[in-house]
Amino acid sequence: MALSILSLWLLLAGLIPCSCGPVTPPTETSNTPAIQGAAPFFNNQKFALSLYRQLPKSKQGKNVIFSPLSIIVPLVLLAFQDKPEARRQVLQDLGFRVTGALDAKAAVQYGKLLSTLLPAKHCGIHTGSLLFIDKTLKPEKTFLSLANSSYNSDVALISFGNHELAKKQIDLAIKVKTQGKVTRLLRNLKPPTNLFLTNYNFFKGKWKYRFNPKYTGMKNFSLSNGTNILVPMMQRIGWFQLQYFSQIHSYVLQLPFTCNISGVFFLPNGGDLKECEKALLEQSFDTWIRPFPLRKRWLFFPKFSIPVALQLESFKHVNSNLKLFNKRMDLSGITLQKAPLKVTTAMHRAELAVNEDGEGEDVSKTRVNPEPGLATLHFNRSFLLLILDEASNNLLFMGRVVNPTKVNMDAVHRP
Repeated sequence: MALSILSLWLLLAGLIPCSCGPVTPPTETSNTPAIQGAAPFFNNQKFALSLYRQLPKSKQGKNVIFSPLSIIVPLVLLAFQDKPEARRQVLQDLGFRVTGALDAKAAVQYGKLLSTLLPAKHCGIHTGSLLFIDKTLKPEKTFLSLANSSYNSDVALISFGNHELAKKQIDLAIKVKTQGKVTRLLRNLKPPTNLFLTNYNFFKGKWKYRFNPKYTGMKNFSLSNGTNILVPMMQRIGWFQLQYFSQIHSYVLQLPFTCNISGVFFLPNGGDLKECEKALLEQSFDTWIRPFPLRKRWLFFPKFSIPVALQLESFKHVNSNLKLFNKRMDLSGITLQKAPLKVTTAMHRAELAVNEDGEGEDVSKTRVNPEPGLATLHFNRSFLLLILDEASNNLLFMGRVVNPTKVNMDAVHRP
């Protein structure tokens, strides 16, 4: 099998920061330098919320994890291959404050900016992307160079004329690329196909203050149907940035991870996420990321690893009816033959893993021995999560956890 690998799509990952430490309010330090100029130039919050609104009905009541920043990377790359008049609208919909000419030099600069927002490998992120093109077409060297040097993306040549063979080639390529973590992308390959995008984003970050695995134990987690399941529940005592919002009957917890990554978790009192989701989608984003008061709590948080797959070809941009990968895109410049090209399938794979690992004070010999009357905070029911880059407040991940033991890979469903 002739498989040619270059570089395309990109991704991101990250986790969560906030102030939560041992038994005295901690002093935060940053392991990652701040991104200069990214915040005013680019903000993907509106785009992320738009994607969440468009989640298919088949995903209701299920775990959802997706990476808005990783989805944006190939859209930017492809936007610069489209007609010049289409680029500005697409980039603005993605969250860029567009100024100046959108030429070849700008294409490089936009890619480099996005790469600065992605945490380094030591932060627990394994990301990558593949663009599959029919083997009868030859990619342009300028496109390959841009994808490789500025967008950290891979290109593979596939036999799309033979659907069974093409599916085997795609599955082998993603298996190699992800070191065996992903072995199958699609149940079926939709014909006709000559351009297929996929990206993956696996995150296993480290807390700023670790949980002691000695105290992790199986405890009940309430599902939306009223039944309980047993999940491994971590616990620790510390000071946490925490606030109760009475209008949505929910606690909002900010919990810090390393690498200048910040997490925000929404825990409704009754386990019903509807009010939380409505507030998240309609209220100012600053409501959830401003500093919260430090409160001492006995925290219980589930240990989980949740993979989710989404197909994105039917999703739309923020401010228009334009699909993320629309029929009118002119991508013929990608190949030497100037053949008509359109993205017929776009797959997004994300996985978020949360365990006890972290930095900070070694608590291996510390006993969980709360003083009488210390309030507890149990994440033992459905909750929402945001994972942010602290410097720019761009969203690395967004989602909901309704069952920490459930794997959702029914990616064939579309909105």
